[in-house]
Amino acid sequence: MGSRHHSLEMTEVADVRDTLMAFEEHNNVQVELRMGLSVLNGVPDIEMTAIAHQRGVEIGDQPSLASVSVKCSVTNLKHWKDVHTHVLYALDFQLALNEYASAERKKA
Repeated sequence: MGSRHHSLEMTEVADVRDTLMAFEEHNNVQVELRMGLSVLNGVPDIEMTAIAHQRGVEIGDQPSLASVSVKCSVTNLKHWKDVHTHVLYALDFQLALNEYASAERKKA
């Protein structure tokens, strides 16, 4: 029995899981991923949002540490794990910017 949904293999899911686990461990955060449909000028697109939360705290109990949203069509990527990796790189950059800004405020 064939399926037209053959591109999402369990190895890809495992890659996404492992990347997410490594990111959370390295940055000492908990990552929340959201996906939604956005429509601009009648053209639908999928938007992926990544939100970093303090580890060990219930999501929603405190403000997030950083967040980013990326429209999939803008990335020009063809696989979910590639989009996921792109979003995590953007989130990592935002976390670094926020950490730098926080250090600057403490100096002042």
